[in-house]
Amino acid sequence: MNDLPRRISRRTLGKLLVTIPAAATLAAEEKKAEKKPSDLAEFLAGREAGLSAEEKERLKTSVDEAEESLAVVRDFKLPPGVAPALRFSAMKSKRR
Repeated sequence: MNDLPRRISRRTLGKLLVTIPAAATLAAEEKKAEKKPSDLAEFLAGREAGLSAEEKERLKTSVDEAEESLAVVRDFKLPPGVAPALRFSAMKSKRR
């Protein structure tokens, strides 16, 4: 038996480099396809009159994406030792 590792050709390496991103894109599309819209997205899309089916789907996905990004911001916790970015200073009132 040969103990040397098998060499990879440039053609095979090129095929691998092209195939890996394409497979990742397909996996992401499958994941999006099986994702069910949230109840809020369904409700808002149902309440909008005069939208086509494509516009309703776009509305649902945009509402879902907004909910996901809000959840990321809300879940971010600062440790207690972090000082505020700005100091509060009360401004003088214009009233007397």
